[in-house]
Amino acid sequence: MNNKIVTGIIAAIALIVVGYFSFFQHSAQSKTETLTVGIMAGDKKTDEQWKLIKANAKKEGLDLKIKTFTDYNQPNAALSSGDIDANAFQHYIFLNDWNKAHKTNIVPVGETIMVAGRLYSDKHKSIKDIPQNGTVAISNAKITQGRTLLLLQAAGLIKVSDKVSDPTLKDITENKKNLQFKEVGTDQLVRVLPEVDLASVDPSFIVGAGRSINSAIYVRPLDKSQHGAVNIIATTKSKKNSSAIKKLVKAYQSKNVADFIDYKSGTGEIAVWKGAPTVK
Repeated sequence: MNNKIVTGIIAAIALIVVGYFSFFQHSAQSKTETLTVGIMAGDKKTDEQWKLIKANAKKEGLDLKIKTFTDYNQPNAALSSGDIDANAFQHYIFLNDWNKAHKTNIVPVGETIMVAGRLYSDKHKSIKDIPQNGTVAISNAKITQGRTLLLLQAAGLIKVSDKVSDPTLKDITENKKNLQFKEVGTDQLVRVLPEVDLASVDPSFIVGAGRSINSAIYVRPLDKSQHGAVNIIATTKSKKNSSAIKKLVKAYQSKNVADFIDYKSGTGEIAVWKGAPTVK
């Protein structure tokens, strides 16, 4: 066979092979989806956790973009406006209240974590030591304020109306010690601890301040009655069945993420989705 013909055939085959792999490479790349998830700004452990989730998502063909917020009202507003595709920061009670107040259709698509409520004090070693007219620092953010009031009730310091699931200060029905409440930003609660008698501080801020979560003077045991306080991944009703959202939930609800939350985060959070490994 003529050498020129052979060379031509080889060149043609080479072009076909290159074209074949280029096509399928492009096809594979085109299948990669991108999703933006809103979370609250946290500490280094939060960043580590989301690196794991992003790595899991990448294996599923999902490129996760993380957008952090500093105000609890921002992630749902950003979700409704289309600035993000999903968020992971709130519990069921907060989401229900948000939807009612803003007439939105944000829906939960997967459960994530639950954290035992903890009360801290730099002045006292026991709940019994909290004095008459003592000052309690409480978050000015509704998402955490109701949870804190229920925590104070569980500790026996106050009582709140049983007609509300997410109480505010006006829902306090009994306050025998005449506790005075100081509302501050959630990220400022750990800073004001030396100035007050008691405060409920999010674990991430305790850890971020170099403190141990075990320094709490009261820890509320977790039980099924607190299901409304389970944190969730949420998205809009129109996106809830999308493949990207399903990949996000799968990436989060993975064993390596559960192990990190339960044993390495140092925040006392527990993975609570269905099928999550039991904490030993």
